[in-house]
Amino acid sequence: MRMVWLGTGTVLLVAACAFRHYFYARPPIGTGPAGPEVARADFEKLWTERPVLLLGLGDSITAGYGASTGLSYFDRLVRNPPGEFGNLKGVCLEAALPNLTVRNASVSGSTSLDCLERQLPSLEPAPPETFGLVAVTTGGNDVIHMYGRIPPREGAMYGATIEQARPWIANFEKRLDDIVRGI
Repeated sequence: MRMVWLGTGTVLLVAACAFRHYFYARPPIGTGPAGPEVARADFEKLWTERPVLLLGLGDSITAGYGASTGLSYFDRLVRNPPGEFGNLKGVCLEAALPNLTVRNASVSGSTSLDCLERQLPSLEPAPPETFGLVAVTTGGNDVIHMYGRIPPREGAMYGATIEQARPWIANFEKRLDDIVRGI
């Protein structure tokens, strides 16, 4: 009889922990729109027949880390995923840009240093008739990179004092300007 009570207690404890984790420990998902409504009419007409290159640069946000295939923000810019929200069907770049080429050169875990020193130099110039659209996310890993497993440094500021970080912050601002100029 003791084993039955012990087994029942274990099952109830595991169930209570799972319930708590599922409903309280996870970050909130939220409800409602993520931003202002996008006018469908803008995507029902052709924007240009000119060749257009959509280029993704930067870190895990643009790389789509953690998103299911086809559901990252970058993927959604290009085309609607199956099961798209009704009000967003047809609201994507493919709908308005028939000569769209897509290249995502972003790398999960990269810093602004990586974007400037590795990603940008690896790019081939587009033909002069190509119109470029660029999506960049960078800088998050400059702050959180390595989560204190190494001493704070340029490109990995986690744990730095504001005095230590001031020159790195100034360098980051210059790097952002250099990234935009490099693009």
